[in-house]
Amino acid sequence: MQEKFLVIDWNKFMELTIALAHQIQLSGYMPDVVVAILRGGYFVAKLVCDILDLETIATLEIKFYKGIMEKAERPIVIHPITIDLRDKKTLIVDDVADSGRTLQVAMDLVRLHGAKEVRTATLFFKPWSITMPDYYVEQTDKWIVFPWELGETLRNLSKELGNLEEASKVLNLHTKYGDEVVRRLIKLIEKVGNRGKA
Repeated sequence: MQEKFLVIDWNKFMELTIALAHQIQLSGYMPDVVVAILRGGYFVAKLVCDILDLETIATLEIKFYKGIMEKAERPIVIHPITIDLRDKKTLIVDDVADSGRTLQVAMDLVRLHGAKEVRTATLFFKPWSITMPDYYVEQTDKWIVFPWELGETLRNLSKELGNLEEASKVLNLHTKYGDEVVRRLIKLIEKVGNRGKA
């Protein structure tokens, strides 16, 4: 089951995001506004903005996944864009282009808001995505686990495997983060529980 997952730690995230920012810089495209797709896209967008010295960042929340390897039928816009995009060069940033439908919805919304030019950037691109990002760093067919979603992934995977420790082994977290960090993470997740989530 390990081969299904690609676990990204903070160092790898930094390396990938620098590579993405470098691609954008080399292309000569300097957006007026960066639109981050929440949640994972925000981490990427914030760092890209910092590296490229871009000031204006907006957010857009689109829900697509229900759980691990479980997708909703269509993306749902939860948090719309609240910034004026008229006549602005806009870069949409997300962590991964999986189905591509989330990026497609984001591009449609940004165009509806009057953006002059729209480009997209992601760290990862899946081969079956219906939308090819203008910029991406790596292609993979694995389920990507980013460092900001370890708790969520462990909880969901433990439902299938029976406990958090087994889930951490499948994700190879002990090698990535060390036994002590994983032990503390599991202990905290157990204390917090699912906070009433089904």
